Amino acid sequence: MTNKSRDRMRHLIRHARLSIHHRGSVPAIVNEIARNASAVIREDDELFTIVLTTALNKLVRDELKRFGESAANSEGLRTGQLEMFPRDARTTVEQIGRSEVFVPSRNGFVPLHPGELSPQEMDEAGEYLIHHGSDCIRRGGLLRRLSRIMQANKQAA
Repeated sequence: MTNKSRDRMRHLIRHARLSIHHRGSVPAIVNEIARNASAVIREDDELFTIVLTTALNKLVRDELKRFGESAANSEGLRTGQLEMFPRDARTTVEQIGRSEVFVPSRNGFVPLHPGELSPQEMDEAGEYLIHHGSDCIRRGGLLRRLSRIMQANKQAA
């Protein structure tokens, strides 16, 4: 995919955002693009590939995550997983509660088995989750602070 195609896709998104009332609403932007630019996207192979691969990436990741979190799958695999780890690690594996974890360097979910996942990749997966969680917590805290500031200003007025 060329930068030109990515730029064209960005242009379609910006144009759609300007055409709607709720410019931050993902569903509204998607609907606007689907309504007004679907023919353009279908006619351009590179744009179509961008849209298709992006959508498939999201759908596949969601399905892999759902599959890994499903109780039936998770419980059965976790039992086998526990036996593969040293006794002193089994409680931690059980607390993780996932049959697979996302490893950024592999750009995918990897079974949580000692033979499949190196200690360095386990650390990488953990660091990824911590960073993601910390960023969410930071922004959440800032939004709560902003809320208190706005409430105080509203009461003062």
